[in-house]
Amino acid sequence: MRKSWKWALCLGVVSLLLLGGCGKEKTEPVDLVLVTDGSEVASDAVYQSAWNGLAQYGDESGLKYEASVPAGRTTEDYENTIKEAAQKGASVIVCAGTSMSRAVYDAQRDWKDVRFLLLEAEPVSESGRSRLRGNTESLEIDASEAGYLAGYAAVQAGYTHLGYIGQKNEENGTKYGTGYALGAEAAAADLGLGENSITLDYTYRKSSSVSPSYLEKIKSWYGESGQILFSDGASYQNVLGAAASAAGGALIANGGVEEYANAVLKVRLDYGTAVYNALKEMKQKDFEGGKIVTRGVTDQEISLEWNQDAVPSFTEDQYRALCAKFSAEDFSIPDGDALSSPDQYKLSCVSVQKVK
Repeated sequence: MRKSWKWALCLGVVSLLLLGGCGKEKTEPVDLVLVTDGSEVASDAVYQSAWNGLAQYGDESGLKYEASVPAGRTTEDYENTIKEAAQKGASVIVCAGTSMSRAVYDAQRDWKDVRFLLLEAEPVSESGRSRLRGNTESLEIDASEAGYLAGYAAVQAGYTHLGYIGQKNEENGTKYGTGYALGAEAAAADLGLGENSITLDYTYRKSSSVSPSYLEKIKSWYGESGQILFSDGASYQNVLGAAASAAGGALIANGGVEEYANAVLKVRLDYGTAVYNALKEMKQKDFEGGKIVTRGVTDQEISLEWNQDAVPSFTEDQYRALCAKFSAEDFSIPDGDALSSPDQYKLSCVSVQKVK
């Protein structure tokens, strides 16, 4: 009886192994993977642009690529999705945003043969420690340069009452605002405008969420002589677009591919080109990671578009001269917050005012 029991057990184990082998799904290998934060690629301008660059490189190189959307928006969800991509054979995994920082921090250690490209963030541990390992690169688009383009073009286009909205605790919120103020100051100086000839109202919000009443606040700003608004590209940009259209005011669109009826100027952040160029470098055998790479106007990854009918005073020649500034050895945009501390930046033409 004892012998029969052992024999039956052996048969059961063998059967399970055979059934398990037959039922196991084979996964298609993949080389390049874009892992989102739970958003669908088509619903997010940054992911859509990054995907375009990844797909372009994949098609040109004959590599298989895909986008993976995590089941949820937790660090565990992101880690599981990255793990699945690595197990499929991904050699490069692209992620974006601070929400992915924690997952990439561990993944770059756990998957040393995989190269990670993290957009607009650095890998950060649970305790807040940041570290870029040799298989990881952090890629940033210079927000201060984008802001400078917006501010300079707005004043050159004839606007004298500017507005800016950014997120208080986001570094990019400060960079966009500082560039915006300094660009406006430079344009006013180039035009020979006098002291305090430009008004710049600003507010830093604690979050990107807005209530319906916020639309009325923006419309009121336009009604009180406000002319053109710029933001750090957060989700409330949709509200700004609606307010500008309703009030008949102008808007400077930032970063996305969305179209706004009253967007007379558009700052384009080309993550697609940035990702494409980064992938070319990362696929080389002598790739050196462990660093932050910042791209900007001179890399043609920040650009400006405008409605010539709406702003006829801003020309292609002026734009080319503006872009040439960024290549000059003596040109730089200082760090800090020119809106909260305008006196430290020697603003004379631009009068900065904080509004609630």
